[in-house]
Amino acid sequence: SVQSLYEQNVAYYERLQNETVIIDTPDDQLDSTFGWAKVGVDKGIVTNPLLGTGLVAGYRTSGESERPGFAWFFGRDALWTAFALNSYGDFNATRTALEFLKKFQRADGKIPHEISQSASLIPWFTDYPYPWASADATPLYVITHADYWRASGDRKFLQDNWESIVKAYRFTEATDTDNNGLVENTKFGHGWVEGGVLYPPHEEIYQQGIWIEASRNLAEMAEVLNDTELKTRALKNAERTRAATEQTYWLPQRGFYAYATKRPTAEAPVAEPGPNRARRQIRLNDLKDATLYDEDTVLPAVPLWWRTLLDERAQSEIDHLGSGALATDWGARIISNGSRLYDPLSYHYGSVWPLFTGWASMGAYRYGRPHVGYQALMANALLTYQGALGYVTELLSGDFNAPFGRSSHHQIWSEAMVITPAVRGLLGIEVTGGGTILRFAPQLPAHWERVEVRNVAAGQSHYDLRLTRTHERLTITARQSAPPSSAAGQTVGQPSTLIVAPAFPLDARVRGVTVRGRPAQLKLTRAGDVQHAEVTLIAEAPETEVVFNYTAGTDVYYEPTTPLPGAQNEGLRILRSAASASALRLTLEGLAGRSYPLRVRTPRRLGTAEGVTVTTDGDGAPRLVVSFDGAPPGSYVRRELTIPLQTPPRRR
Repeated sequence: SVQSLYEQNVAYYERLQNETVIIDTPDDQLDSTFGWAKVGVDKGIVTNPLLGTGLVAGYRTSGESERPGFAWFFGRDALWTAFALNSYGDFNATRTALEFLKKFQRADGKIPHEISQSASLIPWFTDYPYPWASADATPLYVITHADYWRASGDRKFLQDNWESIVKAYRFTEATDTDNNGLVENTKFGHGWVEGGVLYPPHEEIYQQGIWIEASRNLAEMAEVLNDTELKTRALKNAERTRAATEQTYWLPQRGFYAYATKRPTAEAPVAEPGPNRARRQIRLNDLKDATLYDEDTVLPAVPLWWRTLLDERAQSEIDHLGSGALATDWGARIISNGSRLYDPLSYHYGSVWPLFTGWASMGAYRYGRPHVGYQALMANALLTYQGALGYVTELLSGDFNAPFGRSSHHQIWSEAMVITPAVRGLLGIEVTGGGTILRFAPQLPAHWERVEVRNVAAGQSHYDLRLTRTHERLTITARQSAPPSSAAGQTVGQPSTLIVAPAFPLDARVRGVTVRGRPAQLKLTRAGDVQHAEVTLIAEAPETEVVFNYTAGTDVYYEPTTPLPGAQNEGLRILRSAASASALRLTLEGLAGRSYPLRVRTPRRLGTAEGVTVTTDGDGAPRLVVSFDGAPPGSYVRRELTIPLQTPPRRR
């Protein structure tokens, strides 16, 4: 009956929400969008009676018709989405997605790019180019198996799929035909870009980032399965490609990594119709004989995600990712709007994708740049309330907050890029060691005084994590929770190691830490604009309390707002916020002719700086109003500010 179907549906989504990761933060909008994103991802799991069950890419109509379109099984879409599934603890769904792709793996190891819903009715895999179009799904398949193993501890699944994993790895390994350390796209499939003026790349930096991580991950899995020879070979490959990436793509005079190598062409491509076509054609003519696409793009965010780039260079790259040239109020552009190739209506050289935005968020958090990470995360999250309510779209214009007409209103990996940056970036939750190591290293906005995360799956254990803080005390509680009802009969385990490493401002002074009331060893490490205070302990009790005593530091914060439909880019960009004993140093971008408020959390008094007004809010909290001068009006201007900090005299 209709009533019965309704009740089953309600019960299903209640289980999904209550038995997987739940976040409770001071931002109700973020909490709500996180829940909707889980629903959006889960709706991507589709059963075709002739093909099996896997993850589709999204939902929209097909062209001008009402026929369902785009709901095909895509390899790379499923694999980027699997990081979110593992993040919120749906290991069964990840296993299902991997098994589906394994079923259609080519004999030489290549993983399909896309599989039509009618693939079983036509010679899809032999007579059409689409199933084997991309090269990135194959190394992503290796990475996703490792990610699943680290979180779930499912060694049997690893063993059962080992032959398939190694075949996929060897396929990509063989694509370095000139033995220069860089895997190739030419003849083997596109990386990210599959058309337009940035196509064809020869060796994309995106592909190198995935390959380095696939090599490191294969080495980790080989160690688990006692394959020493393969482990050694994979680690050697990873280091060789990492070094070649730095040598090939880094542009020292410009401070960012190039997009790809290229092969010279006999003739320049013809610029497509659209804005600034003549300008784009001149740039294409200039690139005809080039061997490198020296364009400022979002694609280096992928190697940043896996911390494969040198730290000093990575910090400069993140300045680019967070700038108004690449970052909009609704997400990350694929290419800088300062490029002569930029077209805000182009699919591959001017659009904004929530997928890119998630990459940028993860890359920033990995290198200790929480402001850039948080702005990207919230840009994605707030898309939930636009368009098809509750879902995140596929792509939007680079100039206006508006989805393309061809955009899938419900794109699965867009939903995933709300979840993964929230869990692994903002909250810093990582499970490794086959479910035996749980790390909690949050990088929270300065004004958040609490956060709670429930149902974190670590192997066969489930944990609830809670953080509360005042100006002098930060408390983290990790409590083992009962397994969900869907895991009835499952043996309750426990991570052998718990690592807590909350981020503090650079001028904060962590005086000491206690674990269950006893003093413990503390390790301080700097990453970007933050310092992590790390404590490692054996999880012996059902509940563990870790207390950090510290002197508060200084940081800035803002309240994200949802851009209006059709709005242009206008928000403040917080690129860097680093305080020392004497000053707060900020790198900001804003529109020329505009002033922006910026709140500050600090125990010290703020001095003055040119173009900055220091005021207080109604509650007495300090606030900066920063003015941006420059021309032309409406363009982004960067300011490097030094705000003196003064320690107020102690009261007697």
